[in-house]
Amino acid sequence: MNKILTQNDLLPIKGLLEGGDCAVQSLATVRDWQAEPIALGGASGCTDDFPLHALGCKGSKAAAAIRESSQAPRGLCGQAVLCAMSTSVSSWGQVEAIHGNATPMALFLITVAQSGERKTAVDGAAQLGIKAFEKQLEKTLQERRSLDRDSKETQCGDEAVSEIVVGDPTYEGLLGNMARGPGVACLSNDDAAGFFGGHSMGRDQRQKTIAGLSQIWSGSDIKRPRAHGRDTSVSGVPLTMSLMFQPYLIGQVYGDREMVEQGILPRVLPCFPKSTMGTRFFKASAREAQEVVRSFAESVLATLHEVRALKALRVPVEDPFAPPCAVLPLSQSARRVLVDFYNEIEAELGDGGKFEKTRGFASRSIENATRIAAVVTLFDDTGAAEVTEAAARSSCDLMRFYLAEFSALLRLGRSERDDSEAGQLGAWLAGRYGAGGYGHDKDISQFGPPAFRKKADRQVALQRLVSQHWIRMLPPGAVVDGTKRAEAFQVHPNIDRVL
Repeated sequence: MNKILTQNDLLPIKGLLEGGDCAVQSLATVRDWQAEPIALGGASGCTDDFPLHALGCKGSKAAAAIRESSQAPRGLCGQAVLCAMSTSVSSWGQVEAIHGNATPMALFLITVAQSGERKTAVDGAAQLGIKAFEKQLEKTLQERRSLDRDSKETQCGDEAVSEIVVGDPTYEGLLGNMARGPGVACLSNDDAAGFFGGHSMGRDQRQKTIAGLSQIWSGSDIKRPRAHGRDTSVSGVPLTMSLMFQPYLIGQVYGDREMVEQGILPRVLPCFPKSTMGTRFFKASAREAQEVVRSFAESVLATLHEVRALKALRVPVEDPFAPPCAVLPLSQSARRVLVDFYNEIEAELGDGGKFEKTRGFASRSIENATRIAAVVTLFDDTGAAEVTEAAARSSCDLMRFYLAEFSALLRLGRSERDDSEAGQLGAWLAGRYGAGGYGHDKDISQFGPPAFRKKADRQVALQRLVSQHWIRMLPPGAVVDGTKRAEAFQVHPNIDRVL
């Protein structure tokens, strides 16, 4: 049983004022920090075997070029490129499944990587084309609004937005962006600690967010009634999701039974690549790699425009039983490949099978493989008439990789739960008080993440943060926010190094 943090557990601090009445201002006399903060989560990457070749002609070249220029892990580059590809083509329509029904094309992705793995740089390179499209669309919207002011007819609603990529909004905020946006959306965050520890995953919002994201992945129409104001309705707007977070969150995400069993994680394609830190010695960026990245951005931009134009030209179908959008059929050879893959997985789902403990994810692997095959096919050729055999084989290779990654993360999730919770609190402390800032236990209990409202839970997490030098405890009676505090602390000035 975890014990309550006591004075013996606290980091020794010299310079106590006589009588224990210590104001924060007097801490200038306290000795300097004796150690740098240590990253939480001892888990290391699972593999460096992300199959870049499975991203198709354009995608594989782009991922390899981004990897060469950034020296980031293969999986990090592959996931970022796949996210951009999915965002580019997902609004084309749906893809035929092996059972004859249709499924959306948009993909949900999760990447786990340490701070310093160049996640932001990789995401930025992969999303250059999307950002360019947003700028062009915003210019068009501004021009239409200008015309609206000079005419009686309205061509563009005041609420229309050009943003495709959103960070970590609330679930309602995400739906609002999807409803007002350009018909396609991407929830992309290169540091998803705020998403998993924020309002969307709070006690009151958690189940709604999980269920809502699962509905969006499935392509269901969503309507959120409001007591005051207009309802939010989303129909036919695909969402690609790509969240990146540090290893200390593995326990909170993959160690959470509700997230694993209620449907969201079995739909998400995970990757935890081995770190390249310590091997990234300086080398000049090759011009060829820069040109490939630029070419990929141009392909993304052109694909977004082409798909948008194709949708505008399609005639609405009057048959109420027909699919609500265009459906990309499977070629006969692609169908055979996917059926073989389906049977391969099904044979291992029973008791004692390879995927017995990951049935939720494995049973959805055929649908995800079909989505990937459609994305690869259309990104290489938006005029394709059917899913190609090559794309189907590539998608199955990718899904075998993801099956192994999911199993590994599920095992790690059980052992990393404690570090995950401490890291969540540490990230909140850094955001609230800043590097070198001061806080106290009462403030956490009132305004901190919901998981730390109970004192015993806070004490366990604070003790872990002290041991990793993320914070140090102040003497009892230290004055913080104008009041003497029984339990107060200082955040390490270099906390950003582990966030």
